[in-house]
Amino acid sequence: LCAECNCDSVGSVDNTCGPRGQCLCHSNYAGFKCDECAPGYYSYPSCLPCQCSPRGSQHNTCETTAGQCECQTGITGRQCDRCLSAAHSFPY
Repeated sequence: LCAECNCDSVGSVDNTCGPRGQCLCHSNYAGFKCDECAPGYYSYPSCLPCQCSPRGSQHNTCETTAGQCECQTGITGRQCDRCLSAAHSFPY
């Protein structure tokens, strides 16, 4: 029984897929049909890099919709690159 691949036109390299239907995704896309962002990217279908601060964030992945990185205590900003208090500076 043959079935269409139905790969996402933006996230997949082309509309071919493997024997189990897995599409070949561009590096910033993931999922069976390449219809979601890969870890480290956000805002499908754009799939922009998170760019979390390596020193201010918990890890290099972010929330998949708005791209908010998970900040360490006392750090703020979408990329965790600013101090919560204006009295402190971010030395990174």
